[in-house]
Amino acid sequence: MFVAWPLQAKEVVVTFDNPAEFYEKYRFVDGIEGKALDLSSDAYHRNPVTVGQIDSLDMAGSFSLGIWVNTTSRETGLKALVSNKRSYEMKDAGIMLSAQENGSWCVYFTDGTNWQWDYRPTVERQPINDGKWHFLAVTHNADKDEMKMYYDGLNVATYCTNGNKCLATGNPLYIGNHIDDQWHSFEGLLDRFSFIDRVKSEAEIADEYERFTGIRREARLPYFTPEINLMEFNIFHGGHELGEQVGVNRVVEVIKKSHADIIGMIETYGAGAEIADALGYYFYLRSSNLSIMSKYPIEQTWDMFQPFNTCAATIRISETQVINYVNLWLDYRPITDEQVRARLSVEEIEQQELPTRYRELTAILGDMQPFFDQKGVPLFVSGDFNSGSHLDWTEEAKHLFGGYVLKWPTSVLMEKRGFKDSYRELHPDPVKDPCLTWSTMSKLDLQYRIDFIYYMGDKVKAVRSEMLDKHPIRFPSDHAAMITTFSFKK
Repeated sequence: MFVAWPLQAKEVVVTFDNPAEFYEKYRFVDGIEGKALDLSSDAYHRNPVTVGQIDSLDMAGSFSLGIWVNTTSRETGLKALVSNKRSYEMKDAGIMLSAQENGSWCVYFTDGTNWQWDYRPTVERQPINDGKWHFLAVTHNADKDEMKMYYDGLNVATYCTNGNKCLATGNPLYIGNHIDDQWHSFEGLLDRFSFIDRVKSEAEIADEYERFTGIRREARLPYFTPEINLMEFNIFHGGHELGEQVGVNRVVEVIKKSHADIIGMIETYGAGAEIADALGYYFYLRSSNLSIMSKYPIEQTWDMFQPFNTCAATIRISETQVINYVNLWLDYRPITDEQVRARLSVEEIEQQELPTRYRELTAILGDMQPFFDQKGVPLFVSGDFNSGSHLDWTEEAKHLFGGYVLKWPTSVLMEKRGFKDSYRELHPDPVKDPCLTWSTMSKLDLQYRIDFIYYMGDKVKAVRSEMLDKHPIRFPSDHAAMITTFSFKK
């Protein structure tokens, strides 16, 4: 093993050769550059390599790490590639890049006190078991509470770490296992592990991949994008309610058929990485609930309100255009169906909105001030508002809603802040086009629209908008999806 110390302080690069003193313990083969560590079934000893303690690899704050991996094992199993965790238990503090049972890779991380996170992509999009060299990297931004995952030089996912600022454990960092034995050792080749105590840029990681492959992984964008299709979709407990895999597959089929370019997903619940990979899209997970998937690069993420309620990003849709986008979820309480059944007064229903949904939306809009300040950038807000619209609950349509005419505080607030309701703008008659997104499954409950796509901007216009609640076999969610096509002026 050869440890190189470049000029930049605290950067560690571990490459492998075959010095005589390691001959009995390690086996080396041709690697991405020089020799690679062989932990395959051809190796007599399959011992992990100890890189260092916390004093040399400081994971108490921001850092970046990467490793090259190559295996032909069809079922790699959950085997650590790089880890400072003491076990495979999610709750144990630290970070682990590992092979995954499906032949792809995965990332697990937690500080041991905050929520435990995992990123588990698919072998169809991100294989490591195809006999080729692959470069896996992560960056941890402790100041921003953000982890970025890279596959072969391309940022494939961004996670909000929700308070996991310190991933130091005091344990050794091992390459090829999570502990110093052969029982759980990875079956394959490993090369060129790198660590630095700062956040590397996307360009730096793309450079690393290009240096050894000659391939530049970066988004190829048009000069101008005239239209985008934006979808809002509450997928009902990760799409799993109608089958752990079948439900997720149906969610993917609905999205693909819609030709959505950007999806604001609600109730993501563990299905996000798989869905994003099936679409080939960039993935941003703010919480277990909310995520954004995009055909276009997610250029920046924003810390707005609470992670369970808000997911915000700046997305680059062309060389000359960016958009700002907020995906949100508001409290399900009070339950409107119960209020209507109890025949509460209009005043009571409107008043009961204030402590929950109206309060949350007010705070979210307050945090969106940086977006409001960017006058030339189109702004989109979509989500499951769990409340109706004053544009729907009108005098003409009151027979659809138990005889009620309501000035819903949330929709009124959106209108006052200058947002246009994209669906109702194009379908102004709530009797002819009620758009009952709740509920596709609970037909005995009150049927009304609670899923919305709002927008504002001088150079953007809604041109088509529809509700999606059909699938050839069975629609996978209790919410209908909404999709709006927006056109842009140069």
